[in-house]
Amino acid sequence: MSDVPKISVIIPTIEEESVFSMIKKVRRLLGGETEIIIVDKSSKAYFMRLKKAGVRAIRQKDKGVENAIMLGLKKASGELLVSIDADGTHELEGMARGINAVRSGKADMVLGNRLAGLSEGSMSPYLRFGNIVLTSLFDIVYRSGVHDVLTGLFVMRRDAFLKIRDVKPYRAGIAFFAIELAKQGCTIGEVDIKYYPRKEGRSKLAKSKLMYGIGVASHILFK
Repeated sequence: MSDVPKISVIIPTIEEESVFSMIKKVRRLLGGETEIIIVDKSSKAYFMRLKKAGVRAIRQKDKGVENAIMLGLKKASGELLVSIDADGTHELEGMARGINAVRSGKADMVLGNRLAGLSEGSMSPYLRFGNIVLTSLFDIVYRSGVHDVLTGLFVMRRDAFLKIRDVKPYRAGIAFFAIELAKQGCTIGEVDIKYYPRKEGRSKLAKSKLMYGIGVASHILFK
């Protein structure tokens, strides 16, 4: 029997065309035995395309990316749990670097630091400033030393996830998982990744970035 931990990759999506090429790339990068779970809140036709892609496709009945990822994590069977946005903006090789960091014991959860590799046009100055402010607040409260708590890529150990499995997600994106793990005394690390402009479709981010940011800040401070 292999002593290599099984890997599960969770990808939340709403009508993201880039997810189909991502599925192929994930298999090439992490191996064909990698469990790929797509948590989908799209049309019936899109959902059927996912099933034909040979992944485990799960319907999301509630709202929010946090709930989608949590659902996927609960269904996953891997010892190493990965989540990445479906829009193709995050460097996929960052998953492998994050897996190696977690596997080597450097952290219980590893985030992909987009700010280390921003491509031209990938993130507006407004969003970059907001991300820096919120991550700095997270670092002050939890002393993590990370630079991008609102990233769309993370890797975590299953035993760390089990500590927060029953926590009801709140609207903070990936920061929800980082906050709850930090509260449990888990270590949060990061790997640098490249971040690219969206190529297809429109962003699913909250329309009011200011109100979203205020909400995330309140969760960091008061949760």
